[in-house]
Amino acid sequence: MKIAEIVSTFPPVLGGMGSVCFHNARELARRGHDVTVFTIQYQHRVFPDDPPGLKVVRLGSPLIYGAGGFFPQLYTRLAGFDFIHLHYPFFGAAEYVYLASLIRKQKYFLSYHCDAFGDSGPRRAIIRLYEHLLLRKILSRASGIGAVSMAHFSSSRASSLVHREKVVEIPNGVDAELFCPREKDRALVERYGLQDKMVVLFVGRLQDCKGIDVLIDALSLLRNDKIVLLVVGGGYSDERYREEAITRGVQDRVFFVGPVSHEEELPRYYNVCDLLVLPSTYMESFSLVVLEAMASAKPVVVSSLPGPSQLVSDGTDGLISRAGDSRDLCSKIEQLCDSPDKRRRMGSAGREKVLRRYDWSGIGKQLEDIFTASR
Repeated sequence: MKIAEIVSTFPPVLGGMGSVCFHNARELARRGHDVTVFTIQYQHRVFPDDPPGLKVVRLGSPLIYGAGGFFPQLYTRLAGFDFIHLHYPFFGAAEYVYLASLIRKQKYFLSYHCDAFGDSGPRRAIIRLYEHLLLRKILSRASGIGAVSMAHFSSSRASSLVHREKVVEIPNGVDAELFCPREKDRALVERYGLQDKMVVLFVGRLQDCKGIDVLIDALSLLRNDKIVLLVVGGGYSDERYREEAITRGVQDRVFFVGPVSHEEELPRYYNVCDLLVLPSTYMESFSLVVLEAMASAKPVVVSSLPGPSQLVSDGTDGLISRAGDSRDLCSKIEQLCDSPDKRRRMGSAGREKVLRRYDWSGIGKQLEDIFTASR
């Protein structure tokens, strides 16, 4: 099949949705399909050659805002494809996938990654208007809807807009060969002065929904000042969180690393840490970073949102903290920092779970079967 993958972010631009698309596309290409990825051409970025076996078309636009924009050229570019896989949300592209189906009768499958949220009242109002006018049509026209978990989809705004029989659970996966237990990287230890420190790691975009302010507050409540935080990722709120660390008096214990390459650098950060924390307060559908940490044999602390909490067996391979509760998060971090044996036991259990349940090749086979049956 000639397959088009449509996604707002794609490596090397960091983002969980782009990483999922990359692995979906790579596995479909390995199964003999002709796969092209359509994504955003962010200005002032130079991108490397296409990944082996994939073609990547980066769409330019005079109007790009966050992970969306205006891409009418996509409608023309999609002509001739046998099947379309839309990763939602992608404002400014999803509408043209819908038109390609409506006018040219092209079939598409929609992977619903998360609800869209605005960071201000006017933007939230625009999103709600968009969903009222267009989202139901886009969902109903799709041949099927993919959900990373039924628990997350049931809590999403999309759940009331489609018939449940259209929804199929397709979990995200992890590359367990890339993310695996290794010795701590000496260069990172030296760079951040981690020789006698307990290292808490956060990986993700720096935006409100990720709960980084809750994590910084929890760090300030810890009695052990040898516990430090590495924040890996970029985003809209970098300076605000630096100021928050200063306000809380922990600026010397919080290191803002910035974005790093997914394959070359990110595994080193997982292996230099003692535990990963995902303190999201809303809009977290699944979380690849939790699986990557587990694959690296690191214990995890996640918030009680339906998406990430369903990845963790509380007390076995990680701990679940009440979303938005910095004191509860502080307590969970202390539990792991105070017990090397518990960290080793939970890390091993997490690695075993990943190898058993979250293999990308099996997910690629599931997608291929769905696409073939939908044509």
